[in-house]
Amino acid sequence: MAKVLLSSLARCRSRAPTRIDLAGGTLDIWPIYLLLERAATVNVAIDLYAEARIEPAGTRWRVKVEDSGQEVESSSPAELARHPGAEIAGTLLEFFAPDQPLSITTRSNAPRQSGLGASSALGIAIAGGLNALTGSRYQPSDLIEIVKNTEARILRTMTGAQDHYPPVYGGACCLWWGVGRERREALSIDAPSFEQRFLLAYTHQPHRSGANNWEVMKRFLDGDPTTQRALELIADIAVRMREALVHQDLDRIAELIGEEWEARRRLAPAVSSPELERILTAAIQAGADSGKACGAGGGGCLLLATQPARRPQVEMAIRAAGGSLVAFHVETQGLQVDSAGG
Repeated sequence: MAKVLLSSLARCRSRAPTRIDLAGGTLDIWPIYLLLERAATVNVAIDLYAEARIEPAGTRWRVKVEDSGQEVESSSPAELARHPGAEIAGTLLEFFAPDQPLSITTRSNAPRQSGLGASSALGIAIAGGLNALTGSRYQPSDLIEIVKNTEARILRTMTGAQDHYPPVYGGACCLWWGVGRERREALSIDAPSFEQRFLLAYTHQPHRSGANNWEVMKRFLDGDPTTQRALELIADIAVRMREALVHQDLDRIAELIGEEWEARRRLAPAVSSPELERILTAAIQAGADSGKACGAGGGGCLLLATQPARRPQVEMAIRAAGGSLVAFHVETQGLQVDSAGG
């Protein structure tokens, strides 16, 4: 690929929100959605941002991960892409092809392997910054495809696209999947009411998206009836979740979160975990209405529904069971890039 000329003073900061998936996760993975009658995913962007700072780096390419303190430098983006922890930055540098070495410093405000789509949000933040510095050749929808395909190259497995829409656009949405390009339907949300009614708990157990998705995909394509029925039910729940969100029916959303988790548990054994179940059970016993794992499950964060009056005892039960609370706000704005010279 031809190199793209940069200003010697080119630099920028970018950030993108993560998301809470309310229903329909896994349905965004090809070809699952093609084999279901109707497939949708409903999610909400939140203010646990992935951030990137990009600036000139002299003669060597650099990546610094503030979360871990890791720093990597190399003579080329391709070499960077081979270093654990620098893969996505290096691969995106290869794609955008700036003509001079750059330094990329990243930070994620979401817990590690939380199931909140933080790695995809980080990819969008980096891609958005590099796009701005190389002439803004790509539209927001293009960034989704670029980052999704970059992740597939790095992970060497199938990837969906639901995690990339909230970082680009923000807000709540229903993503409709089918033949041809997916369609995003923006949805209104009463953010203060949603934030009072729902909370996030971190299990301190990393989630397992790649392994879980592969196991579900194999079971589904092999014709496993339990997996097929579970995915069909999840698809139906997602459509009903969209209706509940349209009508701002928080009680109905809480019910459907519980239904979604019951269906999702049937997909594969690794979708749940002892740590996750211990915290979920404690929260329910303390008065929570329902809960589900975020993302592919196996660990990460739990989304829990509770009446505001019962929230203090639910939060106490989560901590007693080994979990921690993750504060969040709904984020209506997507990718933000602040470009500056000097």
